[in-house]
Amino acid sequence: MELLASGRDADVHLLGGGRVLRRYRDGRPAAREAEVMRALVAAGYSAPRVWGVDGPDLVLSRIHGPTLAEAMATGSVSVAGAAGLLARLHDDLHDLPWPGGAPLLHLDLHPLNVMMPSEGPVVIDWSNARPGPAALDVATTALIVAQVVVTPGMLPDQPELEAALRHDLGAFLPAFATAVTTPWKDHLEEAAARRALDPNLTARELALLGDAAALARAAASRPRG
Repeated sequence: MELLASGRDADVHLLGGGRVLRRYRDGRPAAREAEVMRALVAAGYSAPRVWGVDGPDLVLSRIHGPTLAEAMATGSVSVAGAAGLLARLHDDLHDLPWPGGAPLLHLDLHPLNVMMPSEGPVVIDWSNARPGPAALDVATTALIVAQVVVTPGMLPDQPELEAALRHDLGAFLPAFATAVTTPWKDHLEEAAARRALDPNLTARELALLGDAAALARAAASRPRG
């Protein structure tokens, strides 16, 4: 199978017929993630269509187009437009009715996890999804964005994209903080604690996590309007 992309914990292979195989390298089961994506699609939220699941393997519809990060870096989407889009994706997700009453959280909803096909944005990578307070989801996004700004080397396989993003995301973060409707500053500490437990973070990323949290907190403290 042709390798299309690799993330920190999964690889994506081309299957043909408009489908891809996403496989977790550690062998973790993908059934819960498949269930979440199927429920999202049924509810009208833009997530990948699931064709099958077997252990760590997910068969998904292939999405043609750049990520939101790539679109922002090339200028095809403005920084303000990208921030507004990501805020809307958060708001729309958290407005969905979900079993148990609490909203569904993505907990990794940043510009690299939004695909931009011609028919509209699609949110990918639902491995962390669970119900919870919407503010935690927004705080996690802000923290991840801030980490890219303060931490060189977070995208070692895409140095040109990282250089563009580190410049753009400095303006993106306050624009996102203003655009999203959920107040999230009080959940930054919890978001940082969760990120600190992520086994995929490098030593440098962990060392600069406090700096990233401070940058995100400053963005959250800016007056709206």
